[in-house]
Amino acid sequence: MPIYEYRCASCRVTFQRLVRGFTDPSDLSCPRCHTSQVTRVVSRVAHLRGDQAIVDRLSSDQTFAGVDESDPQSVARWAKELGRSIGEDAGADWDEMVDEMIDQERDDTRRDHTTGGDTDLGWM
Repeated sequence: MPIYEYRCASCRVTFQRLVRGFTDPSDLSCPRCHTSQVTRVVSRVAHLRGDQAIVDRLSSDQTFAGVDESDPQSVARWAKELGRSIGEDAGADWDEMVDEMIDQERDDTRRDHTTGGDTDLGWM
């Protein structure tokens, strides 16, 4: 049973309705002003991917295209894109965690340049 989106010609509100079959129901009316002058509109479509599709995409060589592992900003962009690809499984604070890693790396690099230490990040 599809969920269709409709727009009211009178009050211009957009609403959704679960429809049995593929034809508009005969009792279709605007939930706000109750007029029957509504039209179906094209709505956004969500593409749900299974775990295997996500794994296949992440293991592709294209996932790493343009990533310069010696450039922290490049790695950060890649990590943020990885978080978006994973979706909600990555957690809401994924970007914040990546930014903190980059800030920590910058601090370590500054300290290493002043002390002559190793600049290996350890997380690459």
